[in-house]
Amino acid sequence: MMGPYLGGLLYGDGTSNYGKKNKAYAVWIDQHQRNLLIVERAKIEFQKLGLNVHYYSYSNKIRAMVYSKQLFREFREMKQNPQIFFSKLSKSNKMEFIAGFFDAEGTVTDRLVVYNGNIDILKEIQKFLTILEIYGKIYRYGKIHGLQIYKIKEIVLMQKYIPSIKILSSVLSVKKRRGVLIGNDLYTP
Repeated sequence: MMGPYLGGLLYGDGTSNYGKKNKAYAVWIDQHQRNLLIVERAKIEFQKLGLNVHYYSYSNKIRAMVYSKQLFREFREMKQNPQIFFSKLSKSNKMEFIAGFFDAEGTVTDRLVVYNGNIDILKEIQKFLTILEIYGKIYRYGKIHGLQIYKIKEIVLMQKYIPSIKILSSVLSVKKRRGVLIGNDLYTP
């Protein structure tokens, strides 16, 4: 039922709850208003599953929420062992999972970094990215770990293969910060 992009997004920023009072199985994603496109994509992914999406904003946040016992169970199972979920995906589905995961947990500065407390999922993603000739480094940052991609050539490959909203909207600014221009685009080999 759950698609790979939605799986990555929910693993990173999703929440689930069973309401004992109303016996409802809820799954949702909250994002800051600046990440409107990510919540819009979550809404589309929920709708692809035939689910009715409750979409609203509060404070400076936006929420897309659904009620589904099946999705609730799938999400809970995947969250317990995301590296197994990831390892069973096809190559293109792994790219989609990484896109959702990066949209939830990633940051773009002069490099791409995805942070998470589960080093095993980061290692699985790191291993897969080497197939795409992207060689990220994992490092410890306090209680969490980060998978960092900092070479421009590899950032460009991330943009090419990983359909992340954050990556696609931010890579040009990374290249501009590095100050390398070839033709109409910025790049460094």
